[in-house]
Amino acid sequence: MASLKKILALVVLIECTILTESSRLLEKKKKKNDGYGDNIFNVVNFGAIGDGLKDDSKGFKDAWDAACGSSASSPAVVVPQGKTFLLQPLTFNGRCNSNNITFQIDGKLIAPSEPSAWECKRNCHHWIGFKNLDGLSIQGSGTINGQGSKWWKLYCKDYNTGCQLRKPTGFLIANSKNVEISGLTFEDSPKMHIAFESSTSIHASHLRIKAPGNSPNTDGIHIQRSTNVTIHNTTIQTGLLFSLLVLFHLYVTLFQY
Repeated sequence: MASLKKILALVVLIECTILTESSRLLEKKKKKNDGYGDNIFNVVNFGAIGDGLKDDSKGFKDAWDAACGSSASSPAVVVPQGKTFLLQPLTFNGRCNSNNITFQIDGKLIAPSEPSAWECKRNCHHWIGFKNLDGLSIQGSGTINGQGSKWWKLYCKDYNTGCQLRKPTGFLIANSKNVEISGLTFEDSPKMHIAFESSTSIHASHLRIKAPGNSPNTDGIHIQRSTNVTIHNTTIQTGLLFSLLVLFHLYVTLFQY
């Protein structure tokens, strides 16, 4: 009888061990799918809420810092679909461990709607920026909306600081190389929607950029001090003196020195 009890106890112990290990593996798989994998950095898991009201800047910054410092060969920051993320001016700096980082944007990003709500130490040069990077892919089906309508109504005379404040660029890539940006929609930037500055080997494709025809200086893509920039299959409908510029199946190589 004692031996039988020992055998039963051993069987129960083995079953418990198997169940515990199975639960652990399932939890590990779930976390990986939710953005906790070794190379996936979901902004929601770093504190971003995505309700369109709460400032999610810190969650994005923390997710980027984790991906940039990761030892993974191909880390990816993930912005999930079905959510709207409010961001203050934010710069994602490089010197990362990997030369193959993905920034996957499938949700919607919005800027503060009131110019006075933008948190800038001095002037807002840009809203979202990527700097000092080598090997970056910014992609997805998401929308990046600068909510610039109230900025458009502001003129130099509206400022009480001697015109020190300037309308910010929506999306900036600077001092970088080997960058691809594709699939995204850009809307209603306070000033130019996208700017490539002091960069090389930038490839932009399948973008949609739009703003009302009466929106001032909302250039689609602004390029300066950059080389080997290619743009194709991109639609631009903005308000820089003219309201419609469409590039379908067009491959343009731009060299600026």
